[in-house]
Amino acid sequence: MHLEGYEDVFSIITYGVAILMLSSLAAWKNRNPLGWGLIGGLFFPTSLICLLLESHVCPKCRTSLSADDWRLRKCPTCGTLARRVKHSRSLILAHEGTL
Repeated sequence: MHLEGYEDVFSIITYGVAILMLSSLAAWKNRNPLGWGLIGGLFFPTSLICLLLESHVCPKCRTSLSADDWRLRKCPTCGTLARRVKHSRSLILAHEGTL
């Protein structure tokens, strides 16, 4: 069985998987998912290593957070980070510190 002519399809699928993987990892770290996905699709191994070494970012003030700050959900610049909860009203209350 010959796979001639399927190189382009394989490249497109690989590029799509790289975009999805890097954009979801970037979103998890509060980075720009669109930028990391598009650039990461072109330079996948290098982008993956760089993104894995990048720290999380506070979604409110965009300050880099240490691993301890991220684990404690505490930003040294603006205060407490919002906890991840399913209901949007609970998320707002958790962010304001009333929960």
